[in-house]
Amino acid sequence: MPTLVLDMLRLVCETAARANKRTALRLMLVSHLVESWIAPVLYETVQLSRQRTTNKFLRTLITSTTKSCTFFATCVKSLCILFNIPVDQLVKVTAVCHGIQNFTTWYIPAPRSGPGTAPLAHFLFSLRPKKLAAWHGVLHSPDPRFELPFFSQVTHLTVVNIWEEWVVWPNFSLPALTHLSLDFSFGSRVLAEEELQQICEAVEAILRECVNVQVCALRVDQPADAPTITSMLHRLQSMPRAVFYRHHEPFQIREAHSDVEAEIWETLEAAAKRHCKDGKRFVLALPRFGNMS
Repeated sequence: MPTLVLDMLRLVCETAARANKRTALRLMLVSHLVESWIAPVLYETVQLSRQRTTNKFLRTLITSTTKSCTFFATCVKSLCILFNIPVDQLVKVTAVCHGIQNFTTWYIPAPRSGPGTAPLAHFLFSLRPKKLAAWHGVLHSPDPRFELPFFSQVTHLTVVNIWEEWVVWPNFSLPALTHLSLDFSFGSRVLAEEELQQICEAVEAILRECVNVQVCALRVDQPADAPTITSMLHRLQSMPRAVFYRHHEPFQIREAHSDVEAEIWETLEAAAKRHCKDGKRFVLALPRFGNMS
C-alpha cells in the first residue's frame, strides 16, 4: 500500500480513536498494524477513578508482554487521579509513566500520621508536569510544598481549592508558571474588608514571586456588579495580569489535558492582553463558561 494512503488511513484511525474510546478498542482488533497506531492513542490519557481501575492498570504495567516500560514512559502523557489512591500505588504508576506532561488530582487525601508527614508531591519525584489541575490531591493544605522538583516545570496551574486555603500557602513561587487560575468563589455572602485585603495581598505576592505569569485568573461565582466583585475589580486595577471569569459548570472536573481547559487558557490569555493594551478591567463573559451579568 502506498505510503500516502497509509498515512491518511492512520490519521483517520487516530482521529476516530481519540473521539471515542469504544471505537479505539474496536480498531485495536483490526490488525497488528492498526493496533500499533491506536495503542499510543489509547494510553495517551490514563484516568484512575477507583481502586479497581488502578489495580488493573498496575497489573498491565507489570505483566504486559506486548508493551514495554518504554512504551508507557513515552505514550502516557496525561494522568488523572480521581480518588484517594494509595501513595505507594501512585508511586509505582509514576515510576513507569514518568513522561507525564498533564497531571490532574481531584480528591481529598486521607490524613497520614505524623506532624512532619510529606505532601503528595514529595513522592512524585519522577514527574515534571507542565500542566497541573487540582482540587486538593497534590495541592493539599496547609502547604503543597511548591519548592519541590515536581512543581519546577509547571506552566499552567488550575487551583480549585477554596480561597481560604491558597491565600495562606507558603512559598507560592513557581519559576516556569505562565498561566494561573485561582478559585475565588464565596457563595451569596459579602466578604469583609479584611478578607478582601488578604486576597488582594495574596494575589499581589503570587504575581511578584511568579514573574513569568502572563495571566492570573480568578474564577468567581458572582455577577460583575456584586459588591465583593466590584470591590476586587477596583483593588486589582494596578495588576494588569489579573482577570475574572465564571465557569458555566463549577462542579465539572477541570482536567489539565482537556480541550476545554486549553480553550479556557486561550481565552483568558487574550483577555489579559486586551487589559494590558487599553488599561481597562475585563470581566469575561464567555458562552461556554457562563455570563457575567
